[in-house]
This record gives sequence, C-alpha cells and structure tokens, in this order.
Amino acid sequence: MAASVLFLCSGNICRSPVAEVVARARFGELGLEFASAGLDTIDGHGPSSGSVAWASGRDFDLVAHRSRQVTADRLEGVAWVIGMTRGHAALFRSRMPSSYHGGIGYLGAPGFDMAGGASSPEGEEVEDPYGGSQADYDAACGKILRLIEDWKPVFAALSQRNEGDRQ
Repeated sequence: MAASVLFLCSGNICRSPVAEVVARARFGELGLEFASAGLDTIDGHGPSSGSVAWASGRDFDLVAHRSRQVTADRLEGVAWVIGMTRGHAALFRSRMPSSYHGGIGYLGAPGFDMAGGASSPEGEEVEDPYGGSQADYDAACGKILRLIEDWKPVFAALSQRNEGDRQ
C-alpha cells in the first residue's frame, strides 16, 4: 500500500477537498495517495459550490467528492495528517487514536511535525470560506494552491521512503 497524506478541515466540503485534488494533480507522479476528511462532519455531503466553482475554473474536479469524518480506520497507511489551520492539527492530535503514528501538521508549516506534542510554529492558515462570497472561496483556495507547493520536499521524501519500503 502506498503511503498517503490526509488533508483535514472542519466539514470536509470546502478546504480539505481542494487540497486533496490539488495535491493529487500536482504531486500524483510521486506515487502517494491523497485523501481528505473532516473533524466535525457527517459522511456524504457534497462539496461547497464556491470550492467547486474555483476548482472547475482551474481544471480540478471536485464534483464527485463526498465528505468523510476522520476515523481510526481512515488513518491506516496515513503518513501525514495536514490541517488547514493550527487548530485543526491540535484538535486532531487531541482526538487521534493511539494506533496513529504518522506526522501531524498544518498547511502553513510544511514538514513541521506536531505529533510529539510540540507547539506549532507561526505560519499562514487557510481561513474557512464557508458561507462567504466567491471572493472568499477564491482567496482560500488560492492560498491552498500556493501553500501546498511548499510541501513538495516533504512529499518527495515520503515517496522515496515509500519506494525503499517496496524494494
């Protein structure tokens, strides 16, 4: 099984699905799996119309996305859980099952692992555009697109480790 990265936000309908499709499109050649989930959601909700509009204007497809609650079984094989904010990472850390042994970070602090209890460094956070204007969605999604690029070295190292495990 390929190592995977799980992007995390509150409802899994605005920010984390965008991070998932952007990462898959941008880093798919690395052989990693990208997924998303929510801390406080119900499975099965479709993506927000603002995120769909942003994504479709850039050839990313969110239409088939359905929200998923983060659960212990969805963490199997996950090497990194990446929140959209420090708060998402901290809340996940407080709730995470003992079976999870991967990294915990947030999009604005590439590669910084909060799993051991370390406080997160200052960094940009991706504010929730839910209920806002299309301009709010465009700003949040544009920030995701920009910040995710800084994770490339982390994903590349994870891919190399993954390759070594398969040999």
